[in-house]
Amino acid sequence: MLRGAILGLVVVMALGAGLASPAEAAVRRVDDPRGDALSALDVSAVTVRNARTRVTVTLRVPRLERRRVGGVTVFVRRKAPGRPEYAVSKVRRGDGWRTTWQEFGASRLVCKGLRVRLRERRVVVSIPQRCLGDNRSAVRVQASVFTRAYLRGNVPDEVILDPKPGPSLPIDGVPTVRGARMTPWVAHR
Repeated sequence: MLRGAILGLVVVMALGAGLASPAEAAVRRVDDPRGDALSALDVSAVTVRNARTRVTVTLRVPRLERRRVGGVTVFVRRKAPGRPEYAVSKVRRGDGWRTTWQEFGASRLVCKGLRVRLRERRVVVSIPQRCLGDNRSAVRVQASVFTRAYLRGNVPDEVILDPKPGPSLPIDGVPTVRGARMTPWVAHR
């Protein structure tokens, strides 16, 4: 009797685990060294969640100072034929924040439900899968946060052309500030 109850419990647990996993998203976290940028925007980690209805990119910024942030940009590449790439930007302009969405190399697009939020110690970018062409494939990202001075071009040219990591760098990017490197692929669930 006890053996049958234990076997039944094991079967129920196995079925429950099998049913729960497809609803969960594939998630990947990429750590970034601390102290490689201005502390107000120094990213410590990026987490990418590729769920059924949304891709969510969370940038951990332990000492985030919203008033110092000039903008956020996230590039998203799909693991699909042609490797389509998209960009979302939220930048501070004179009268407030402006958010844009576009397919890389194309004009701006409309993406209802796109959200870019600056929270305490993090920046959260949430992109509906429909804005990624009803994505059902793996994605990878590159993300950056930059100061208002960097946005306006009020930094020396050598910082823009060849940014060197350090505590005064006005931009931080994951996996890198410069170049086309992106996070590893995150499967779709």
